[in-house]
Amino acid sequence: MEVIQWTVAAGTALFVALVGFFQWRTAQDKAAFDLFERRHDIFQIVRRAVQQMVSSSPGFDQAREIEFTEMMERAYFFFGDDVHDYLNRLWNDIVDVRTADSEMAGGSLSPTELTEALGRRRKAMSRIEQFYKTGQPLFAKYMRFCRQLW
Repeated sequence: MEVIQWTVAAGTALFVALVGFFQWRTAQDKAAFDLFERRHDIFQIVRRAVQQMVSSSPGFDQAREIEFTEMMERAYFFFGDDVHDYLNRLWNDIVDVRTADSEMAGGSLSPTELTEALGRRRKAMSRIEQFYKTGQPLFAKYMRFCRQLW
């Protein structure tokens, strides 16, 4: 009789430990997925900004500017310095393109100033267009799951 009680107690303890382990794994997976979702939201804002700049830079209005700068503040806490540095470079390029656009729209530039503005804009736009070659891989290394969920 005593052997049966010990066997039942050991089986119950093993079952409880197994349930606890699976709850821990589920909590780890949920935390990883929540982190992924927050990082993905940041990535989506960057991608939309790049798409807007490439398709029509004047369409990058003040609302997009605010959204982008707020995203940069959040990204500081979700990504490493490499992504943060990339976002700062991207923001500077966006500002360069928008500044050149507004300078050229004013029509008061001398031919030399116009050439400089166009050159600055072209270089910045070229770096923005490289998002899928340079920026996306930086984000990807933070967003890939290290373990198969299924």
